[in-house]
Amino acid sequence: MTRTVLSSQQQVFFDRLKSGEWAPPPGIANLGITPQLWLKQVSYGRIVYEWPNDGSRDIGPGRVFGGWIAALSDHIVSMTMASALEDGEWFTTTELTTRMFRPMQQGLIRIEGCLINRGRTTGFVEADFTDTRGKLVARASAAKAIRAMEELRGPEAEELRKRRTGAPSE
Repeated sequence: MTRTVLSSQQQVFFDRLKSGEWAPPPGIANLGITPQLWLKQVSYGRIVYEWPNDGSRDIGPGRVFGGWIAALSDHIVSMTMASALEDGEWFTTTELTTRMFRPMQQGLIRIEGCLINRGRTTGFVEADFTDTRGKLVARASAAKAIRAMEELRGPEAEELRKRRTGAPSE
């Protein structure tokens, strides 16, 4: 039987993310991605974000920097994959493609991530960016390698986790 709700591990993760208790990794925080404000819905294999595009990431009038869109895309498809994990699993991105179809104007951008396929060791996810008129402005797709959480953690992972969460070091 296929699961349709978040695993207990992922329910805790997303509850902490939405409440602001989750300390985002430096790569997310330094980009100014604020999931605690932008994440609006999460369910198994589906994420909805609303990004208030205020023009602060533009490279010209009405043109968001494509590299920033790609970075946000990686975050969105990653959170989509995270919503479809079992307890004890995590993932890493093996391929990411972001396509921009038209300039991304200022205003509220709705981003919906969707799990396309989930196997034992791989996943494929997509995310669509739509503007205030409902027009598709960008699409991201990503392949993810799913592994046991311990396999993806290096020897420094526990110390980094403690520093980000404020837990005492041993």
